Amino acid sequence: MESKEIKRFSISIPLGEESILFDLHPVNVREKQLYQVYTIFQGKELRFHMQTGNGENFKITDRGRCPSSYLVLENALSEAIINS
Repeated sequence: MESKEIKRFSISIPLGEESILFDLHPVNVREKQLYQVYTIFQGKELRFHMQTGNGENFKITDRGRCPSSYLVLENALSEAIINS
């Protein structure tokens, strides 16, 4: 059985009146388990991580690095990873 290579992707998610662009980079190209998530916040590049133990329900692991206003997007980012 041929396995699908996991690739980086971008997604724009609405937050209030704006749309936030996220670039998601998988750390492992064979299994979805850990992603580096890049975005711009207050004019600066920001990176945080999302991880899962079961291939579902990706969670922000370093919540202190992620702006609190973006924490509400955790489920949307998780769904985007699972469906990518």
